[in-house]
Amino acid sequence: MSILHITLDEQASVDSNRFIQTFDSRSASCSSIEQSHEAQASQQPHSLIRNSTMSANQPGASDTRSTKPVSFVLYPVHDTQATARPCIVVLPGGGYHHLAEHEGAPIARWLNGLGIHAAVLHYHTQSDYTEQTESDVKETGRDAIQANTIETASDADSVSPTKTQAHLIESIEPNLLIEQVEAALQAVQQQRPEIGWKVLSDQIGLIGFSAGGHLAAMTATLGTIRPHLLMLAYPVITMSEPYTHQGSRQHLLGDSYRAEHICQYSPDCQVDERTPPTFIWSSADDASVPVQNSLSMAGALTAAGIEHELHVFEQGRHGLGLAEGHPHCGAWTDLAASWLQRHGYVDETILATSTSTSTSTSTSTSTSTSTSSKYTNAQVHILAKSDTFVPTIHIAGDSTAAIKGATEKPMSGWGEYLAGYMQPDIIIHNHAINGRSTRSFIAEGRLQYIADQLQAGDYLFIQFGHNDSKIEDPTRYADPEQDYPDFLQQYIDTARGKGAFPVLLTSVSRRLYLENGQLDPQALGAYPEAMRAVASKTGTPLVDLFQCSQQLYRELGEKESACLFMHLRAGAHPNYPDGISDNTHFSEQGAQRIARLAADAIRQHAQLQELAKLLLPERDPSTANSY
Repeated sequence: MSILHITLDEQASVDSNRFIQTFDSRSASCSSIEQSHEAQASQQPHSLIRNSTMSANQPGASDTRSTKPVSFVLYPVHDTQATARPCIVVLPGGGYHHLAEHEGAPIARWLNGLGIHAAVLHYHTQSDYTEQTESDVKETGRDAIQANTIETASDADSVSPTKTQAHLIESIEPNLLIEQVEAALQAVQQQRPEIGWKVLSDQIGLIGFSAGGHLAAMTATLGTIRPHLLMLAYPVITMSEPYTHQGSRQHLLGDSYRAEHICQYSPDCQVDERTPPTFIWSSADDASVPVQNSLSMAGALTAAGIEHELHVFEQGRHGLGLAEGHPHCGAWTDLAASWLQRHGYVDETILATSTSTSTSTSTSTSTSTSTSSKYTNAQVHILAKSDTFVPTIHIAGDSTAAIKGATEKPMSGWGEYLAGYMQPDIIIHNHAINGRSTRSFIAEGRLQYIADQLQAGDYLFIQFGHNDSKIEDPTRYADPEQDYPDFLQQYIDTARGKGAFPVLLTSVSRRLYLENGQLDPQALGAYPEAMRAVASKTGTPLVDLFQCSQQLYRELGEKESACLFMHLRAGAHPNYPDGISDNTHFSEQGAQRIARLAADAIRQHAQLQELAKLLLPERDPSTANSY
């Protein structure tokens, strides 16, 4: 018998009683085992805890298990009549490594604003796993009793992922995660009238973001217990190359997965007639989880004759969550609300209230407003037109910053990940392209293309140097004493001529070590110093990525810093069948670290404090990007 511990911290409107109950997920019986009157006159969600384990001999399992229970937080919609209503379970993303907070509670509150009960499931991720001795590992599987932990959420937004553990297990058992979602789908059907939780048992949905979308889609296609409706936001779908998200696959299946696991845990391979109606949205330029994931799922749904709706936005980025204020992707919530209304999950009057106050233009900014309605706990997120100018960041650079296509992955450019550190309404146009120098970028008309788009108040990031040193190629070579400074001046003048702000970034360092084991301070020759001189002469802000990256490599050491770059053995990746050993171009992990260095340098730069205001607050590095 699986035991689900439920801790209900009541809101003031229901006498602030605390109820601790046990729930049998197989028989769906529920009995009160304790009541205590501990008045907490604050608005609080309702936290449900389920401790789950798996057998060590299951496929993909290892001898390390999580001791952290699976938690799940209820977000009830309170109205005076305690009306029975639909419920949607929310699965945040995070690459199966952690859980992205902005894809949890904010999504639940948006659903509340539509009159839908919501529950955020904190399923197990790699960050929950800790080492245990063999004696602690119990072969208990689905029917285990692990009833030694009860946890209370004191605030909906305070329930956050645990910190990354130093040791990551090789895999997480996918079937275990599906069981955790199935248990949640059962648990939300339990009626709890004392908190206004009355659920329509035939209207239980799932919404998942990124890796959470993968888990939602696995449950909807493989689960014994399936949702009645499925919503996927920029989802990871396929485990196959070249379109899979490497981090999600590695954290879920580990490095020693069997070939059959690729198709088995790719939901697009598992769609059948029992798959529920599905809503999907993504962006065409998603550099983390290629849009082909969403397209493949939509194709499978079409082949199976499953009702579905797919929205692909021209521009966006990964991990936007509600995408409030985003001029393109911000429309997804209205589109989803209309789809939910057509499927009977949203009352037409509520839909009219929420969508009539929502507009989206290229100059919009986000305003989150609590709006009074007949639902006392409802929040309506309003995208309001504003006269406030929102600048665009343009990146001019080479392959170390450029967006990489699916056939180049897992190679990545740091410019792909900078958006993860910016406010969601900030647009980044990454014009960086492989193999270009200051000279060739201008000669090909790329600087003029940027100039045609620049508006007063925008930013132009300028990072070149790697290819300027190629003396054997006259179409790219720019000597560091004359040509290189002159070309940099053209970029600066172009930006200023448009009323935009130029920012110089020295090129990230190659990973080159001298015979004495020290990093080569001349890994990029005279170009970093030449850019520093131009910055000083012209009064242009300088972000010294060369110096910052060299410091990062020193901190990691020669061996550990290799993981930042493209080092793959032969046969490890279909894009590189012969393997690759490259100390210039970054892995996904390396590109993310360099993007963080750039964000940190901007935040600390005295000349860039207005730009720093566009950054998100500093976050734990393990949760800086949600995939």
